[in-house]
Amino acid sequence: MNNCLILLTNYYPFHKGEEYLESEIAYLSEKFKDIYIISTMVSDKMEQTRQVPENVTVIPIGIKHSKITKVKMLANQFGNINRDETKKNMIKKDCKGKVINKLYCYYFESRAMDVYSKLEKLISKYDFNQYNSIKIYSYWLYITDRVGVELKNKYFKGKEDIELISRAHRYDLYEYAAPLKYLPQRDYLLNNTDRIYPCSQDGVDNLKETYPKYKHKVKVKRLGTISRNIICNKKDDRLYIVSCSAVRKVKRLDLLIESLVELEKNNIPYFWTHMGDGPEFDNIKKIAEKKLNKDNILFTGFLRNKDVLDWYKDNNATVFVNLSSSEGVPVSIMEAISMKLPVIATDVGGTREIVENDVNGYLLPMECTPKDVAERLMKINSMENMQYKNMCENAFQIWNERCNAEKLYKEFAVDISQSYKKM
Repeated sequence: MNNCLILLTNYYPFHKGEEYLESEIAYLSEKFKDIYIISTMVSDKMEQTRQVPENVTVIPIGIKHSKITKVKMLANQFGNINRDETKKNMIKKDCKGKVINKLYCYYFESRAMDVYSKLEKLISKYDFNQYNSIKIYSYWLYITDRVGVELKNKYFKGKEDIELISRAHRYDLYEYAAPLKYLPQRDYLLNNTDRIYPCSQDGVDNLKETYPKYKHKVKVKRLGTISRNIICNKKDDRLYIVSCSAVRKVKRLDLLIESLVELEKNNIPYFWTHMGDGPEFDNIKKIAEKKLNKDNILFTGFLRNKDVLDWYKDNNATVFVNLSSSEGVPVSIMEAISMKLPVIATDVGGTREIVENDVNGYLLPMECTPKDVAERLMKINSMENMQYKNMCENAFQIWNERCNAEKLYKEFAVDISQSYKKM
């Protein structure tokens, strides 16, 4: 086994986020002699927060991705891009005549090239000629993949056994859900990436429909969670509602709050716990404290993945709720069903691939109302014990079949470590 993997991440193993990699890295390390993790959004002041296997080398880029720094990136790289006729033509074609898209594309390319310019210097001290095979694995179909394209086509130009692979999740995949209804360099990235792995079948279908000429490169590779042998504690004195996510507008915690207002109108006893923080944290907390009984709510703030699982072990939970307007396949739902917890969720992205109506929970349309959500909560609350127990068992069964990381990551690690055959 004389191979290596170059893994391009945003932050992992620094800061927080990209939690799936905490489990996946162990399986990858068994199939590659060496792994080099390039943390592209890590500043010099950040400390590593997660352990990695012994054969993993962590290389932080050392760039603080603040708004000011991003402007500097654009200033640093704009001239270089503008002098490159190939890039100029690519951007012109990609933006389809829209000025705002063109600006976004210049920003995107500037960020990627600024990261690459620093990466090129950092990795020059490592001997990659020693490996018979090099795999470049971008965790996102976004900046990290653009950097991966540059590594493959420029830094490792002429090397025979090299391949670029990219996962795709949500913000880096669904153009209709992007703020401008546009994501830069889609055609360019798909053309230069050898294999693209969306984490849901919904994502696969979206890419194949939008870019049919690359459909032979696209295949679902699901993310998963590790079983911690934790079964949720349950009590019948009230409805214990759990949500876990970054506190952003897309997560629509305000909709959940309005749903709980409906529960209070109907005198349904409940307790809601939300795990996670984010840019909307203070605002959502104020809304909740204004509209709901403060004794019925708890905001834990940010919890590490391990602490989230410990919370489930030590606290009561009846149902998990996710009302996002856009998703890939949420890790929070995977974790919930692995603990035999039924789910109420919006039918967006790949959520329907792990939540089935009347089987392990309830799916609601994205445009659902607070009353719609409250009705499902009340339905869970009024269930006979046997019916609820069956739903809990179904939740675990679906997790084991579709979200078990041990199965999924073993298969993925074997797959990407094998020699690539052109299709």
